[in-house]
Amino acid sequence: MKLRQLAYFVKVVEVGNITRAAEQLNLAQTALGIQIRNLEDALQIQLLDRHSRGVSATPAGMLLYERSIEILQRLEETRRDLIALGGERVRIRFGATPSILKLIGTELLVAANAQLPGIALHVVEELSFVLADALERGELDYVLAYDIEENPGIRRVALMEEDLLHVSAANGGEQGGDISFRQAVAGDLALVSNRDIIWRRVHETASRLSVDVKITYQVQSNEAIKALVLHGVAQSIMPYGIVAEEIKTGQIIGRRVDRPGVKRTLFLAHPAHRGVADEKPFLAFIDKMVDRLMVEVGPYAHPIDRLVPMEQADSL
Repeated sequence: MKLRQLAYFVKVVEVGNITRAAEQLNLAQTALGIQIRNLEDALQIQLLDRHSRGVSATPAGMLLYERSIEILQRLEETRRDLIALGGERVRIRFGATPSILKLIGTELLVAANAQLPGIALHVVEELSFVLADALERGELDYVLAYDIEENPGIRRVALMEEDLLHVSAANGGEQGGDISFRQAVAGDLALVSNRDIIWRRVHETASRLSVDVKITYQVQSNEAIKALVLHGVAQSIMPYGIVAEEIKTGQIIGRRVDRPGVKRTLFLAHPAHRGVADEKPFLAFIDKMVDRLMVEVGPYAHPIDRLVPMEQADSL
């Protein structure tokens, strides 16, 4: 067995489809199929059941998958330990959403440099679904993103639930306070693509209530949506972090969507076979950053869980 074959096999089991796994691994489908068959030949046992929907692990394949996760995890830990032993900082590719970085981005970078001397944090800013895709492809080590879906190859912890806001330009007559979902989607809306979690939450709620949603502008940028709102040509449903400054300066009115509410959940997620060698200090650092985020988001944030118990975090 070769380590590369084990990594390929893990990806195939997690994705459940050789074609999609090959795309994520940037390999030809034929080449990936040969590697898997070579692995089966070397072990002299069938590892995958092939069917019309894709592939699934046989009992032997599931055993190999679980052991491969352990092997790859230990290999990654060893690599990071050796880097640290050599005096170099371990590089962590860390993804976070625009709303998070707008509120605590500078503090996160400065605090990481001061509190995690053995780690070089490389921060990537993208929408949640883009970060989830990058995490699945192995391009990121950790992400703070919203509504990460269950995936056998990803470990995730829910940390915070956040109320979303209906946002509109201040026109002098409109007041703050909560707004019903039916009222929130009655006007000309600007939203991101249908892969974005807010789009999905809005449409799922509308479907339950049998309410029509009018998407006048579909824009792949929160900043562009905010510009449309500021010009008074559209309304939107957005997280507080994107429009915090404009709400504070009175340019935008943000109203919590109610009856029913529209919410999203913040997760810390990472590939199952990766992690920080000395994980607790890193997780305690993330807990502190989420605490700061909740302070900034204010009444729209609701804590769910912690990565490290408070008494352990205080001792680190």
